[in-house]
Amino acid sequence: MTSRQGEAFRDRAFGESDLAELELKDCRFERCDFTDVRFRDVVLERCTFSDCRFAGADLGGLAAHACSFLTCDFRGAIAMLGGLLDDCRMTGSSFTEARIPGLRILGGDWSLVNLRGLDLRGRRLAGLRLREADLSACNLERADLHGADLRQAMLAGAHLRGADLRGAELGGTDLGHLDLTGVRLDAEGALAVARSLGAILD
Repeated sequence: MTSRQGEAFRDRAFGESDLAELELKDCRFERCDFTDVRFRDVVLERCTFSDCRFAGADLGGLAAHACSFLTCDFRGAIAMLGGLLDDCRMTGSSFTEARIPGLRILGGDWSLVNLRGLDLRGRRLAGLRLREADLSACNLERADLHGADLRQAMLAGAHLRGADLRGAELGGTDLGHLDLTGVRLDAEGALAVARSLGAILD
């Protein structure tokens, strides 16, 4: 595996051959295009991507550790088998029409991320920061959201049956219109649901 460190790229279009079996550390990418790239055995550590495009990219061979993807476009990205985002900052990025059942998400900051309509059934999203994220119409049935930060997240039309919301921060999140059958809540979560239903708690 070839290793590169501390390099900066701007307004560059990358092809699959540019990235295969590459290890990148502390590199910066600004307005770069990774459209339809298949990430084959690519390891990223502490890299920053700003306003980059990953439309249609195959993330199945990607392992990203402590990286930042800021307002990046992952429209139509796929990760059917494999792929890892470990403690990554994804602020403001969009995953519209993505199919990522094989992508492991281990913590990180996903505030303001657009995950609208994604199938996240049974996914482990424990401890994830999803503040003000758009989870509208997402299928989150049986998802593990234990300890997640869901403050002011948008959940209109989301499916939550059987999800684990114990320890989740739910302030400012409207849960009153959702089917909460089988949802696991702690005392604080139950109070948040009551408030979203208009209850006045003394």
